[in-house]
Amino acid sequence: MKIFRWFAVLAAAVAVLQVGGASAQPYPSKPIRLIVPFGPGSGSDILARILAEPLTQALGQPILIENKPGNNTTLGTELVVQSPPDGYTLGLLTNSGLAASPGGLTSGVRYDPVKDLTYITLVASVNYVLLVNNDVPAKTAGELVALIKANPGKYNYASGNTGGIAYGGYFKNAHKLDMTHVPYKSTPPALADLISGHVQIMVADVPASLAMIRAGKVRPVGVPAAKRYLLLPDVPTFAESGLATPPVMDGWWALVAPAGTPDAIQDRLNREFVKVLENDAIRTRLLDSALVPTPSTRQQVVAYQKDQLQVWTTMVKDLNLKLE
Repeated sequence: MKIFRWFAVLAAAVAVLQVGGASAQPYPSKPIRLIVPFGPGSGSDILARILAEPLTQALGQPILIENKPGNNTTLGTELVVQSPPDGYTLGLLTNSGLAASPGGLTSGVRYDPVKDLTYITLVASVNYVLLVNNDVPAKTAGELVALIKANPGKYNYASGNTGGIAYGGYFKNAHKLDMTHVPYKSTPPALADLISGHVQIMVADVPASLAMIRAGKVRPVGVPAAKRYLLLPDVPTFAESGLATPPVMDGWWALVAPAGTPDAIQDRLNREFVKVLENDAIRTRLLDSALVPTPSTRQQVVAYQKDQLQVWTTMVKDLNLKLE
């Protein structure tokens, strides 16, 4: 680890020269890798592809998206941690790898999200919805609870990301339901199995599932929130079907880089990302995809990540949540 740190410091020094040196090329002078810790078609992938083109124009270099799902996003997060701190490997990472997994949801986390990463800006947030296969005879979350209790051990539920794990685990634990958790690396394959009937229940993020809902391929039975969603106005809340409203466990994204990335590079990236996120056309595209843009200062995202790490650490313990 000490050798890695020495190389990181050396790489950072070289990056400083690239940014500030009189004869060096200004940053960026080559394509930038953007690590997305979920597979194609996921909410993270949708977000990255909406932002990639305007960011390529703003920075003058291609943004190359690399999908690296695995172990509840910790594999993709580790890839960012282990990269040179020169601004050419960034992560569009989520609360999964930055707060929930290091907070105890996932075992075997080999990085410190506070010490091993640097935070550039918050990017977006997302809501979740409880879905069932069309053959499941339940129209609301309350009816689904009654159905599972009447058929112990018959039903299973899928998850494709941290929100799915957390909300699904809460749904199971809070109502003492006898059903089996089937975790997936990403949301699209979980949705595919929900549609085919290999799994019967799932809590999914709205961006990844909205098209399937509108096409009638899966049925939404409830939203785990205090109010109905704008894009799903006909789907009742848990409270409207007689269930308690869960704690807020919605997802969020942050742009991060390896620890030691020079301030000059971070400042440039923050300026360009914030401009893109505040652009009216981009903002509309994001909102239409159920992604809420949340641009921030560097200081704000650092504070938010630390707060969320504490929130998830407490929530994982109090709700007895664990990725099996």
